[in-house]
Amino acid sequence: MEGLSGWMGGADMITTPLITRVDGGQNGRHYRVEGFSELFPSVTNVLGIISKPALVPWARNVALQSVKETLTGYMDMDTSLIDEAWVASVIGKAKKKPDEVRDEAGDFGTQAHILIEQIINGLDPDIPPEMQIVVDNFFGWRKECGLEISLTETMVYSSKYKYAGAMDALAYRDGQMVAIDWKTSNGLYGEYALQVAAYAKALEEMTGEVVSEAWAVRFGKKEPEFEAKKVKDLDSTFVAFRAALYLWRAMQHEHMTI
Repeated sequence: MEGLSGWMGGADMITTPLITRVDGGQNGRHYRVEGFSELFPSVTNVLGIISKPALVPWARNVALQSVKETLTGYMDMDTSLIDEAWVASVIGKAKKKPDEVRDEAGDFGTQAHILIEQIINGLDPDIPPEMQIVVDNFFGWRKECGLEISLTETMVYSSKYKYAGAMDALAYRDGQMVAIDWKTSNGLYGEYALQVAAYAKALEEMTGEVVSEAWAVRFGKKEPEFEAKKVKDLDSTFVAFRAALYLWRAMQHEHMTI
């Protein structure tokens, strides 16, 4: 995925370097920014350093539900078929289930982002039935938000702090830039504020213009609903992101010796 060669910032054309996403590797997603020899970690990669305690019981419950469904399906089976190998297969399936559910959610979110991007860009994409509610929720939010959406998925980076990312949308309100990130998760979580604040501050650094607002917007996957939250204080929230960035960098190196 490559960055834009430039975009309209106010009345001036802002020229940006080529930004290319680099996936894989033990340290997660990075970006290669033209003119820099080092790779810049992605914003979402950095925020992976933040503990997410709710994920532990979620994964446990998904795994247990998988076991329950399997056992329920075999309630009338010949018990002589239940041996160590069968039990191991049930446990193995349960262990994989949380990752499968997470990947399915990620695929759904990717498809939703693509459809929204196409709609904003004036296209008329075919919308699968399972995606219709998300698209309707996007239209509902856009009708109420009062923003002029200028660009979709815009690559941003900070040469000062050496990070990069893909901001979902750039919008304007009363001539001032607004950073936006879409979500199809079940809620809007605290780290989303850090994420969109990092995008906003990178955008300010690149353009020399103030980003007046940063929003995380969630579109419901099953219900006609949307949720939008604005970052209360971009400066202090960006300080919190930088703390995560410093911790992430520290944890990439071995600090203990025997």
